[in-house]
Amino acid sequence: MSVSLYYEARRPQPVTPQEKTICEEIAARYDTTYPYGELYEGFCIYDWESFHDEYDKDVIFAGATKLPLDDGADFMQKVVDWWLKCLEEITDHLPGAHWHVHIDDVDIPWGEDQEE
Repeated sequence: MSVSLYYEARRPQPVTPQEKTICEEIAARYDTTYPYGELYEGFCIYDWESFHDEYDKDVIFAGATKLPLDDGADFMQKVVDWWLKCLEEITDHLPGAHWHVHIDDVDIPWGEDQEE
């Protein structure tokens, strides 16, 4: 059994090439500087072109990252916090997007939802 952190951003304006590059650079930096031993799974950004069907036409960013379960809740929380910090930095570079962030079936307030 595995648990994953899922993230998706939607907005009417498509993602720009510059935004894609910045997001990929941020994810790579967090993967490279991961401080909790061997990297369980890096920050995954789905293929930019894969989420462009009729239903997902306004999705500009999406991905999922598996989380370690075997090392206890405290360790998993540290890992979740690490990836949420990465996502927060990415969020800053995708203005105007509405985010849906969750761990399996549990939503995490994000962006405007945090302020409610």
